Amino acid sequence: MVPSAVLFDMDGVLIRSEEAWLRVLEDAGRRFRGSPVTREEFAPTFGQGTAEDVRVFGLRCTPAELDAFYVEHLPAHASGVWINPDAHELLENLAARGLRRALVTNTVTPLARALLGAARLLDFFEVLACADLVAHAKPAPDLVLYALGRLGLPPEAAVMVGDSRFDRGAAGAAGVRFVGLGLDGDARIERLGDLLPLLPLTATS
Repeated sequence: MVPSAVLFDMDGVLIRSEEAWLRVLEDAGRRFRGSPVTREEFAPTFGQGTAEDVRVFGLRCTPAELDAFYVEHLPAHASGVWINPDAHELLENLAARGLRRALVTNTVTPLARALLGAARLLDFFEVLACADLVAHAKPAPDLVLYALGRLGLPPEAAVMVGDSRFDRGAAGAAGVRFVGLGLDGDARIERLGDLLPLLPLTATS
């Protein structure tokens, strides 16, 4: 089956906000454990969900409290967010082909909307599957299944593009073929603009 929808991770694929998130986590560490989260602690964890942030960094708060902290403080650091130069043209081309588009991110909805809006990418997505809408963040399949449910599509009708093991795990657990951006998967691309000619090759039979 030729895919009729593409699911996108956000950070590392459409935008890069690692530095903004590091600054917020430094602040969160000061607030919730008495010491900033360091770059060395942060680097291997980027892309995990809020519940894992609480656990891994030893923060004395609930995931809901940490999400609220993120929503309040991340916008102050958003000016440093990088936008993938291939993203706008690719999403326009997918829309022109009639391919449906959904975002699948471990970021909560208010922040995802703010980051995509600032990048002028928000209007390309008919579905936002965000961490506050499901029980378990990636690498659990919940977000991918939520996006498919909102699109009204079976797993074999979609492909997912991501850049982390969390994305690959979630896609695999949901039965969706995975295209890795700089990462091995069912297919691999090195730049986002390489996705369009690859799509017919990612279809399942």
